[in-house]
Amino acid sequence: MKKIILTAALGSIALLAIAHEFWLQPSRFFVKPGQTIQIQTLVGENFTGERSEGKKNRIVSYKHFSASDTVDLSPTLTGDHYGDVSVPIRQPGTHAIAFTNTSKFIELDPTKFLAYLKEDGLENVIKARQQQGTTQKNGRELYRRCVKTLIQSGTQTDNTYALNTGLPIEIIPLQNPYATRAGQLLEFQILFENKPLVGALVRYWNKNAQNQLTTGKQSSDAQGRVTFRVRAGGNMVSAVQMVPHTNPDEADWQSYWGSLTFGSR
Repeated sequence: MKKIILTAALGSIALLAIAHEFWLQPSRFFVKPGQTIQIQTLVGENFTGERSEGKKNRIVSYKHFSASDTVDLSPTLTGDHYGDVSVPIRQPGTHAIAFTNTSKFIELDPTKFLAYLKEDGLENVIKARQQQGTTQKNGRELYRRCVKTLIQSGTQTDNTYALNTGLPIEIIPLQNPYATRAGQLLEFQILFENKPLVGALVRYWNKNAQNQLTTGKQSSDAQGRVTFRVRAGGNMVSAVQMVPHTNPDEADWQSYWGSLTFGSR
């Protein structure tokens, strides 16, 4: 009985680990040139998270992009984890920070896997499992995080916001969020392997100064685009893509979890 209870508990923990959002959270979105900020990797629900203490050796890329240069943040991390890093913002303009890590394995029983697929709009995987006759088999998956944040230094803006940072799944604003006022519409394009991701479930999250949560969701169009009306405070746009894994001995599926955070006034 104890073994059964423990197995069920571990299954629930595994589901929570994969189903939660993952994002980069700066200590502030608006800074003055010359200030240093802290960037944390957070995991949680409803845009409220705890620091993710992933091992530093799992980093594939952790970079700071500005109009003049690109800085590798990995060497500046202390200890064995990537949960917190200090980033000097030396010049005015829009800054982007992008992070991606290696894939991690998870296996869920058929019921939990189906619930997870439905929650994140992964209808292509549900249909594929039906066609393959594998709906009663466990979901064996490798998942990878691909996340970005945008920071504004001073009042001068630039085109760094639109940079394709090389993540497998990219969420790119089509207008600079820091040249957009709260209450205005902001368009985003979702790319997967540098191609528009069509029909993806894209979520929008906002936390205002009173810590009140507002959410929204849309399916990306034929150009991989969605439009949300942004609100004052902290904002996040997120999307998930899942494809068959190339080596069935390792996993059946490979997923990519993308998010973009930014501030708005």
